[in-house]
Amino acid sequence: MRSLTRTTFVSLGLLAGTASTAAADVLHAETIVHNTTTSLDIELNQNTVLCSSADYSGLFLKVLIPKLASLTLLDHQNFGAGAPCVAAGPCEPGRMPEDILDASQPTEHVAIHVRAVRLDETDTVAQTCSTSLIENINVTIRGFEFKHTRSAWLGDRPFSDCVKGAPANDNPADDPGQLEQEPKSGGCAAGTGVGSLTALMLGALVAVRRRRRARV
Repeated sequence: MRSLTRTTFVSLGLLAGTASTAAADVLHAETIVHNTTTSLDIELNQNTVLCSSADYSGLFLKVLIPKLASLTLLDHQNFGAGAPCVAAGPCEPGRMPEDILDASQPTEHVAIHVRAVRLDETDTVAQTCSTSLIENINVTIRGFEFKHTRSAWLGDRPFSDCVKGAPANDNPADDPGQLEQEPKSGGCAAGTGVGSLTALMLGALVAVRRRRRARV
């Protein structure tokens, strides 16, 4: 029994060491592509402020901002919306269009923060690299925090072209304002936590790339 126990511990230790070595072979690195804050006037009316389920399974408070198209690299427009949007979360008491709309003030001056990050994933053993672009929008509108996230896989690149970063893991740490998860359906993102959302985003991107490689 003691021999069996010792053998089990040794086997578990070898497996843990192998997993640790494999994880250390994949590195993630982020490079800021652009990081801007733009002040502009937006229209707030029944056509631009609404509870919508477009690209969602439920109603979310959204604001359509056509001028976002000229400030961003990726398409932040919901299917059939007619303009890029930002979202503040599910519509509920205290978070409804009427909490924002004011007939006496049809416009609002806001500061829109747009941040795009290039994400390189490198495999130091296989000498491979793939790159993605993740773009976040953040804006406060009459006391409500709105956001939106889009991502795009840019493809594989020569290993020498990529930035080598920190070892990848299943729950990467993140600073406030970094990568955020977008809904699987591609709608306006209104997340619950930056760190957990980043982990989901990285996991989704890795899964897509692995499926692509498996088919090659």
